[in-house]
Amino acid sequence: MSAGTTARARDRVPSCATTPPDAFAEALRKARSYADSHPDRAPLITINSWNEWTETSYLMPCDKFGYGYLEAVKKVFADETR
Repeated sequence: MSAGTTARARDRVPSCATTPPDAFAEALRKARSYADSHPDRAPLITINSWNEWTETSYLMPCDKFGYGYLEAVKKVFADETR
């Protein structure tokens, strides 16, 4: 949801701030709503990158957000379906 170069270029190149887990959860809700509203299509949502650190595209726990991204996935696709 955002891009950065910090892992490759350290502080020499500015990077975008990483999208917080609550904004990620909202994007997941929109994707789920879209999939749910199209029952004639396969209910498939692809989530990018477990650990693409150099592009700041990751779901793995991190120092900044902890398990926030994984908790967002759980909240939207498990907790909110009950």
